[in-house]
Amino acid sequence: MRTAASLSIVVFAAACASAPQTPFVFAAHETAPVKSSDDAADDPAIWVNAADPSASLILGTDKQAGLYVYDLTGAVMQFLPSGELNNVDLRQNVTIDGWQGDIAAASNRTNNSVTLFTIDDGAVAESGSFPSLLDEPYGLCMGAWGGDVFAFVAYKTGDLIAYRLAGPGGGEEAARLKLESQLEGCVFDDDAGVLYIGEENRGVWKTGFDGAQFAAPGLIDEVAGASGVKADVEGLALYKTGSQTGYLLASSQGNNSYAVYAREGDNEFITRFSVSAGDAIDGSEETDGIEAVSASLGDEFPAGLFIAQDGFNAPKGSPQNFKIVDWRGIEALIEAAQAESQTD
Repeated sequence: MRTAASLSIVVFAAACASAPQTPFVFAAHETAPVKSSDDAADDPAIWVNAADPSASLILGTDKQAGLYVYDLTGAVMQFLPSGELNNVDLRQNVTIDGWQGDIAAASNRTNNSVTLFTIDDGAVAESGSFPSLLDEPYGLCMGAWGGDVFAFVAYKTGDLIAYRLAGPGGGEEAARLKLESQLEGCVFDDDAGVLYIGEENRGVWKTGFDGAQFAAPGLIDEVAGASGVKADVEGLALYKTGSQTGYLLASSQGNNSYAVYAREGDNEFITRFSVSAGDAIDGSEETDGIEAVSASLGDEFPAGLFIAQDGFNAPKGSPQNFKIVDWRGIEALIEAAQAESQTD
């Protein structure tokens, strides 16, 4: 097993000794595979256990069957057969119309709805749903802004609808946005009031949201541009180092890598990395959903972690799963890329 120190050394060597190669990290753990075969696992979310961070949980969708709940080693703690759930996200310690607690939302293609879940002391329970206003809800992320909680749902038509949640069992339309082609991944920055959206064949967009309307979106990175991002642009995630600082991450599915941008300012591109096969755990390829968290999650993950869906789990033909990466390895390669850029 690699220690944290040896992990950083491996990553730094990959970043500096072989410039043409995409820097890489290794997974610390992988989740048990989903039960469904073929293209099934899709999107993760992380629930932080404030009382015992090492007992935090990973929520992961099986888009043919429902929602898995894993511990930080990847063991299955629960499975909820809630339907064809594509994307999932959550918010903790929120108040919605008098209800207070931790809530998750998932796009459900079984009945064209958004399915809601409560998380109470580590137990996940389905709490309700509301109808999607367009067919086939696809991408989804959540956000908290102006005292309200929202589920942002992205569609293959290029539409995106913000739904304002009404307690743990309902929601209503708050705003709409239209882009030209298929959308999926998104992530909302609660501190800045900014939504990032992945348009699969175009790039990563950024738009302000004030709870009632979206600002005009701007493209922060383009497929086949200088950063090397390659279609499809899939999952998006934020890693926060402060109230306005940190990193935006995007799954570059076409070349099995993950792009890293500055969270602040104009979201300057920093680097790309991949999750490579290690001694006991394979890497990740053709990733759909990703997630990151900066909270300390115990001795094994003191700087948080990164999770990526794996489109081709090993051995060949195995059902898909999710790879769990110690953030310290990613931070090492970010620091290496930033140091190199300062010497250019």
